[in-house]
Amino acid sequence: MSAIAVMQRPIDAVPAAEWPPPAPVRDWRRRCTIVRVEGELDAAMAGVFRQALGRAVAASSRAVVLDLRHTRFLGIGSSRLLAEAKCLAGETGVDLRVVAGGPEVERVLTITGVRPLFRWYDTVQDALDA
Repeated sequence: MSAIAVMQRPIDAVPAAEWPPPAPVRDWRRRCTIVRVEGELDAAMAGVFRQALGRAVAASSRAVVLDLRHTRFLGIGSSRLLAEAKCLAGETGVDLRVVAGGPEVERVLTITGVRPLFRWYDTVQDALDA
């Protein structure tokens, strides 16, 4: 099972009872959107992933933080979608930042050539503060 959540406030500000949040919440001070992926990001989830990234980039944020820390699997197609999102974000002036995932995820991103496209962060807070 997988879950993709799009949030527009720091992850720490979401009470545990609301996780995942029912809808994006705007934080105009930071103007950052967080996309958190949990579980497997395979072909079955590609459409949801594309929609989540597109929504986040279109939200007029200055930055989108993609949190892959809880992603157990990332398919090659999803890696390609991430590269496409980087291009879309660049065209709209949005900084797409990625929080590193586990070794399985990192390997796919390295093999597909996507990893060097991004500046990587160890924590969501580091990415938000950048």
